[in-house]
This record gives sequence, structure tokens and C-alpha cells, in this order.
Amino acid sequence: MGRCTLLLAALALLCPGLISAYRATGVVGDKLVLPCFYPITKHTSLACWGRGSCSNTGCNYPVVTINGTRVVWAKSRKYQVNANMETEDLPLTISDLNQDDSGVYCCRVKVPDLGMDLKREIDVEIQHPMKSDNLVQGSVDDTMTLPCKYSVSEGVREVCWGKGSCPISGCKNKILSIDENKEVWSESSRYKLLGNVANGDVSLTISGLSKDQEGTYCCRVRIPGPFNDDKKEIKLEIKDVNLIKGSVKDKLVLPCSYSTDSGTYKTCWGRGRCGLLSCHNTILESDGDTVTWKESNRYDLTGNLGKGNVSLTIDNANADDGGFYCCRVKVQGFFNDLRKEIRVEIRDADRISGRVGSKVRLPCHYNVSEGTSPMCWGRGPCPLFKCSNTIVSSDGDSESWTESDKYKLMGKMQDGDVSLSIHGVTKEDEGTYCCRVELPGIMNDKMKDIYLEVQDDGFQTIKN
Repeated sequence: MGRCTLLLAALALLCPGLISAYRATGVVGDKLVLPCFYPITKHTSLACWGRGSCSNTGCNYPVVTINGTRVVWAKSRKYQVNANMETEDLPLTISDLNQDDSGVYCCRVKVPDLGMDLKREIDVEIQHPMKSDNLVQGSVDDTMTLPCKYSVSEGVREVCWGKGSCPISGCKNKILSIDENKEVWSESSRYKLLGNVANGDVSLTISGLSKDQEGTYCCRVRIPGPFNDDKKEIKLEIKDVNLIKGSVKDKLVLPCSYSTDSGTYKTCWGRGRCGLLSCHNTILESDGDTVTWKESNRYDLTGNLGKGNVSLTIDNANADDGGFYCCRVKVQGFFNDLRKEIRVEIRDADRISGRVGSKVRLPCHYNVSEGTSPMCWGRGPCPLFKCSNTIVSSDGDSESWTESDKYKLMGKMQDGDVSLSIHGVTKEDEGTYCCRVELPGIMNDKMKDIYLEVQDDGFQTIKN
């Protein structure tokens, strides 16, 4: 295994793309090497490389077939395999890359001595050449800024941002623009300019990233005269990391599951990003049927392990529980492990205690000097927009909707008191609540998280 790790490191240095267990990225015009490790045996192994996912037998749309260490057929000179018996590798080299080379590749090796048919799929993405300062990387739910600046020595210019490469004129799929009077138009409150526009900083800030926002963006500064516009293209890469939000004392569930068509597998959960071969800072392990070890009784797998549900439950969350977690399902074969990364965000909510059967008041106020505003109360921490699991909403002057008579706004709303009263409290009411006041302007909403703890002999108090 040490030799395999060394080869991966060497390939990462030699080829233009970054190679991982399941994904490889290349650049148009360069070449890319896709590794395929297998165990050496006394008898000849049969192997193939093909386009598309691995099929039940052979390779879909084969590009190379191999008998032992000898290539017996190749679709074209574009595809080459130089078998290396010392490192137990059948690497596929793809030359003169173009964007049509993007997609899934399958390496399949039949090992008669072991009675095994090994398969490995690699997702390949081919990109246009781009300077490093034109590449921005982020994760789902992050806030990222795409840089763009110009000289204002001759005054402020009209600017637009669009999704996709810069066309001959204007911006296609326009998401934001600014005119010579510095008036800004934005397709969504997710897009905004936070730099000093007067000094030519028109960098685009995108909040609450989602996977569908990945791709190329165009910043265009309009300069008088034909073909004088200042253009900049920036590629945004977004890692698909799940985000779980919670508050102190919450019970969190970090989802992770896999198909059990071939049986159950060993699983581990670790703190931090997923490693190449194992879990870092392991906090829980399972043999596929039961939990065999856990760092603390706060961690557990409460799903149906027999059906592949290995979601991690964290009881009594605290501020130190924030950060990345890795779920790793240990599938047989080289680099076949299934991996999922989840980011946990813990908010320090105000705390209210109440007893079963009592009425509890969750305080929330805002400044009404410029008038009242719509608002809502929801179960769970405040999300990026609106309320999740809304239980009460108001148009600013009166309560417009409530899930039940259990929830009431009994303060003076004209004075900005939108405190929530919960009648007949039960143990099920325990948890985090969000008060959200929708103030005018982009990303101006007032948000407050409050954790309600319900006790049989408790009393009402607030802790900051």
C-alpha cells in the first residue's frame, strides 16, 4: 500500500490534473493519467478501460484492452496503458485532452488466482486553461468573493456580472449590474458588491453557495469604443459538502447511508476531512452490524444498520462540535471506499427554561423607528433565508398565521415586541427556535436563536 501511495503522489506531480480516488481534473491540450491498482498474481490478468460506468461484464465503450501487461487493442493512439508490475498498476494515459474527454471512466481487472473481478470508476472533468488567480474554490453554503477591479482614473464605469464565458458584448445570463450612477441591480439577494465601487472594486460576493452555482462567471467593465471592454472570466468550483446547523444542547443527526445489495460494510466516523485511506481523528467505528467502538456516549448510530443507514447522532451538542466530519464506508477493493463529508455549524443560542404544563415566553424585539416589518418564528436554527418549520408569522402589524393556538404573539408589535408565547409546554417543545424579522435591504434580516429547555420542576430564566 505504501508503493501505491507513493505512485499517487508522483502522478499528482507529473500530470496537470489533480488525481484522487474517484475524481480527476485535467486541462484542455494536456494529458491525464488515471491509476488502476490491482494485486499481482502468478497468472495473467485480463483488464480493460472503458467510457461510462462499469457494467456487469467487461467495459462499456472500451478504449483499451489488456492481457497481462500487454495492450492487445486500443481505440486510438490517444489512449495508452503502460503496465507497471512493480507498483501493481495499469494506468490509462489520455493525451491531447479536450472537453469531450470529460465523464466517467471504468477500469476492470479480472484476477483468476483470487477469483475476483475488480472495478474502479473515476469521474473526469476537463477544463479550459485558466490562470490560478482566476480560479476560486468554495464549499456548499459558504460565502465566496469573485475578484474584479478596474482603474477609475477616467471615472466610474458600467459593469455587469453574468453566468458563463464573456460574450462579444454585454453579459449573458446577467446576475448583477451597476450603472454610471452606482445604482446596483441584482437578480437575487445572494449576489452583492461589498467592495468600494467608487475605487473600482466590483468584486462579486455570493452567499449561500449551492452546487448549481458552480461554473464560469464573467465580469465586464464597459469602456467606450469598439472591443474596448475590460473582461475577466473566473471559474468557481464548489465542493459538495453537506451543512448541518444546530445550537448548543441540540441533538444532531449527520446523514450517511449506502446500498446493502452486496451486504453491510465496516464504517468509521472521524473529525476533519476524509483521508485518502482512513478516518482522521476517529470518533466511532462499526463492523457493519453493530457499533464496536465510540469515543463518547454522545456519539451513536441510531439508524437501521442492516439497511445501510450509518447516520451519526450527536447528543447534547456543544460549541466544540462545530467543523467537518467524515463518514467512511469501507468497501472491498483498492480505493473503493465510499466517503461523505459533512460540516456542522453550532450557534450559541440564548437559553430559556420552562416546566411542563406552563406558559413560556421567548423574547424577541427590534427597532421600529422606520416602521414595522414582517417576521416569523420557526423550529430549528435560523437558516440563510426565511424560517424553517414556521410556526408563527406576522405581516408586521398583526399575527397573520399560526400553526396552532399553542403559539401566540402577545407583545406590542407596533413597539417591535414580537416575543413568542408557548402555552401548555410539553417535553416535545424542547429545542431551538428562530425569531426572524425581515428588514429592508440585502441580508439585513434580524435573526435570533433561542434554546428552550423543558423541565418538570424548572423555572423561567434567560442566559446569555
